[in-house]
Order: sequence, then C-alpha cells, then structure tokens
Amino acid sequence: MSTVRPVRRQVVVGAPPERAFALFTERIGEWWPLGAGHSVFGEGGTVAFEGGELVERSGDRVAVWGKVLTWEPPGTLELTWHPGRAAEITTRVRVTFEPDDERTLVTLEHDGWERLAEPQAARDDYDEGWPVVLARFAALLEDRWFALLHRPGPSLPEGASIFAQPEFAEHLAFLGRLRERGLLVAAGPVLGGEDGSGMTVVRVRPEHGDVDVEELATKDDLCVAQGFLAVEVRPGV
Repeated sequence: MSTVRPVRRQVVVGAPPERAFALFTERIGEWWPLGAGHSVFGEGGTVAFEGGELVERSGDRVAVWGKVLTWEPPGTLELTWHPGRAAEITTRVRVTFEPDDERTLVTLEHDGWERLAEPQAARDDYDEGWPVVLARFAALLEDRWFALLHRPGPSLPEGASIFAQPEFAEHLAFLGRLRERGLLVAAGPVLGGEDGSGMTVVRVRPEHGDVDVEELATKDDLCVAQGFLAVEVRPGV
C-alpha cells in the first residue's frame, strides 16, 4: 500500500456540470497550460482526447499522457497518467463534477505514486502544479469583459456629424443585437464625445459560448465595417 497521500485539489467554476465536463474534455487544448512543467514538448503543441487517450502533439512528435478508464459525463472522468513515461509507469487521475447551485465543484484526485521511482517528489511537484492547471480551466468559465471604444472613422466626411449619417442606424442595430444576445451592459457617448466618440461595455458569460468580440465589433457593426466609425476593443474592463 502506498504511504504517499493522494493529491486532492478543488475549484468551483461558473457553469453547470454538463457544460463544465464538456469544456474540460472537448476543449482541453484551449485551456491547458502547455508551458514548462505541464506538458512533454512545451508550448506550441496541442493536447486533446483521441480514441480513449489523452494525447499531446507537437509537429511529428506524439506523447500519450494517459488512457481513459472512466468517461461518465457529466459526473466523472478517470484516466491513467504518465506524461513523459512509459504506460506501465503510471499514476491515476480522477476528476469529478458536482453541481453547486448554478456552478460546478470540480474535484481532482491524483494517486498511485508508489509506482514511481521517487513517489514523494513526484507528488510534491503535482501538488503545486494542479492548482495552476485548474485555475486555467476555471478562467475559461469566467465572465469576460470588453470595452468597445468608438470614434469617427475615415469614411465620415470632414466636419460631418456621425449622428446625422444614415449609416449610424447600423450602429444602433448592432447595439440592439448585442442586447438581444445578453451581451450588452452599457453604451453611450464618452465625456466630451460630441464628435461621436463613445463606449460600449460588453460582458460575455460562459453560457454565451465562443464569442469573438473583435469580429463582432469590426464586422457585425456595419457602421464600423463601412468606415463611418472606428473601434478599439479593450479586454478586461
């Protein structure tokens, strides 16, 4: 029996278990930190579940991190764990997803250290590493905030008011679409913005899924796309 205690780490994420499980597994390549200490090949590669295995790829190089033992959405994921080692020299990782109101309590347990040459040292490394990994996952499920800073664009005639242009109706329609999707928080002119300068505040919640705010602001707003307004997208407002 192992004398090395399992690593147990928890995080609460802003989505129900069904979505949390799906994002943890289907989009692991988007949030997993492939930097030093969290992958075999380092940054620049990919990681994904493929055919019942968790696989890292970097160019022609392939590393199997582990084999899926239990796949029971939305509650449990369990797999062997041997990044950078032979499959016979494996530990075990078990991740559970439990409802917590409208959120999810994610619990990760990592055991089986007795199979390794230096079990305590390996456990200590992962005890420090797993919080970094889980924090990256939780960040994927947090609200994202953006400020869209608008100013007169190159297509606006010199000395003309953007508010008097027929194309400004396209900007108002864009704001309406943001409101309908639940993305719009606030919009209006900035102080001294008589020239048409203004700011729109956007919040992307986890349930909105993949929203490219830069593309929305530059292409879906036809007033911007036609050059009557220019926009700067600032994240993290």
